[in-house]
Amino acid sequence: MERIPKLIKFPVDLVVRIEEYRKKHNISTFAGAVYELIRKGLDK
Repeated sequence: MERIPKLIKFPVDLVVRIEEYRKKHNISTFAGAVYELIRKGLDK
């Protein structure tokens, strides 16, 4: 899969929630958790 770099700044509270999600679902990287959450949101 081709990846395109994008710079994005997250609010601190959102980073905390994403990190909690990442740990709860045993996702190895922050980016991986963000990808999964975005895909879930887009599928709804």
